[in-house]
Amino acid sequence: MLLLWFGIDETPKIVLIALGAFFPVYLALVAGVRGVDRKWVELGRLYRLSRFALVRRILLPAALPNLFTGLRGALSLSWMFLVAAELIAATQGLGYLLSDGRETSRPDLVIAAILVLAALGKLSDGLLRSLERRALRWRDSFDGEGGA
Repeated sequence: MLLLWFGIDETPKIVLIALGAFFPVYLALVAGVRGVDRKWVELGRLYRLSRFALVRRILLPAALPNLFTGLRGALSLSWMFLVAAELIAATQGLGYLLSDGRETSRPDLVIAAILVLAALGKLSDGLLRSLERRALRWRDSFDGEGGA
């Protein structure tokens, strides 16, 4: 349907990836905001914070862990949607390389494209994970290292 609306160029691919990435981030952010302790919001109101200040100083910092979880999920979905969009209508890119390798019976091409996608996915997830650690440095939580 996106191809009919936007034609066969980069626009439907970008729209498909954006739609695929939007909902995990949105749902995670809503869950994070709804999970904020009501006492924190009452404390912000007690200090007479404006709505903007309440969002910026209480709701957003409390929802950041959920937001990063949604971003990491959306990032992986974005890579999948990118490949799917390139499989449908593309003349270049990794999805096209996968499709072309399959059609021309070249498993080396398919495996190379899969390895490049895996490396790009791992690299982008690692970058987002390091950004998450930096942004959530204040949080005292288990990070999976050490301990028994």
